[in-house]
Amino acid sequence: MPDFRACAAQLNRDRHVVGYASGNFGKAIFLGSIDITLLFLLTDIIGMPAAQVSLLMLVVFLGDLAFDIGAGMLAAHADRRGIGYPRLIALCVLPCACAFAALYALPLLQAKSFVLIATLLLLLRASYALIDVPHNALLARVTVDSHARGRASGYRTLFSASASVVVATVIAPSMNAAAGHATPLRMAWLGIGAGVLFCATLLLAAWSSRAAGRPCGPVPRQAAASGWWPRSDRLFGAIAVVAVVTGFAIPMFGKTLLYLCTYVLHDAALAGRVLLTLALSGIAGATLWIALVRLHDKTTLLALSHGVAATGIGLFACAGAHQPLLLACAALAGVGLAGVAMLPWGILADIVDFSEFRYRERSETVVFAAILVLLKAGGVAALATIGWTLGYLGYVPGAVQAPAVVLGLKALAFGVPVLGSLVAILVLLRLDIGHAMHARVRRVNGWRARARQCDRLRTAGAGVAHQVSITAAG
Repeated sequence: MPDFRACAAQLNRDRHVVGYASGNFGKAIFLGSIDITLLFLLTDIIGMPAAQVSLLMLVVFLGDLAFDIGAGMLAAHADRRGIGYPRLIALCVLPCACAFAALYALPLLQAKSFVLIATLLLLLRASYALIDVPHNALLARVTVDSHARGRASGYRTLFSASASVVVATVIAPSMNAAAGHATPLRMAWLGIGAGVLFCATLLLAAWSSRAAGRPCGPVPRQAAASGWWPRSDRLFGAIAVVAVVTGFAIPMFGKTLLYLCTYVLHDAALAGRVLLTLALSGIAGATLWIALVRLHDKTTLLALSHGVAATGIGLFACAGAHQPLLLACAALAGVGLAGVAMLPWGILADIVDFSEFRYRERSETVVFAAILVLLKAGGVAALATIGWTLGYLGYVPGAVQAPAVVLGLKALAFGVPVLGSLVAILVLLRLDIGHAMHARVRRVNGWRARARQCDRLRTAGAGVAHQVSITAAG
């Protein structure tokens, strides 16, 4: 039986970490709303032609990559000037929420200008990047212990999964019910509601993290010269491979689910039930991985979570049309996917400390921004791969699909994620950066920080003594 008293005590000790992690609820509501409704808003309500929507998505994607890299550099610069990450988050929350609300108020205002919509989207993505990068980078500061970082990553995933349940049960049905003259008003209220939730949770996260605005110990001077991309060493290369797998291969299952249920399983309504099952099992999975991180290294658990996710997806592929069995397989996959989404962030925070140990510089914003770029690029590449593959195989919307299309859908939905998980497992098994190793590296970094502080105090003292001697001689 679980010790609920011990769990409550642990949550009380982690209350500032839980407050920090609550920001993921607002971010997931924000991004989930965009994923579910943006294309519907642009095509069905505003009436933008498909060619213009494609061009707009390309512009936004290129802007995203530039914004994440620029946000990493700007956040590092602001941090060196004494503006902590929490303050930067608080400053950018309102402009981001206002841009979101304005975007979803366009149907009500009957505004259809391509330039206006592109400007609002770019403003939205730029302000969001200035929130997302420092919020993710705060994971390396809000706690310094490797075990606690694993729990913090789990709390983030719990909030994200809870937001996914809201998206699946409230936002998606709301969009399905939208019709006629009620649609513009419904979209405007969605923008206002999601914006309020976003502001509330991100401000709570910033307030809870305000004591973590500066790293433990003095910041090495070399951090100012870290550039716009992290050093390409073995550790960053490994987590970059994991990020590509996480952004490109693993989401293939979810991104092709509607096609799979409609044209392979011949039950389009099943997709919604599978998505809800994935979200609910993600909450259970995050709770499981949080409990296990106290006993095992995060790299081991991430490899295990990839194995669980691959097993669930593989069993889903073999379950035929038996709906209860399909949902059970989806639940198993959801437990694994929770670890796949949760654990890399804690590992990445540890890699920042390993990088400081090796190169005597600390540049968490650049590291987190680079991983965000890889994740987003992987997501866009996944969408492009799905579209190109279906077009090449002769996919026809609303028709009975040819055997080649059905086979291609199965390969994308099942083969790519399982293969990606196998690659991630092979990479993770070679990473020796567990809890014990991280604790030793953190101690050395602390000794170096104290030595630098003593050197500065000694230099300052010598300067004062020299000035006193000159004054006395005069």
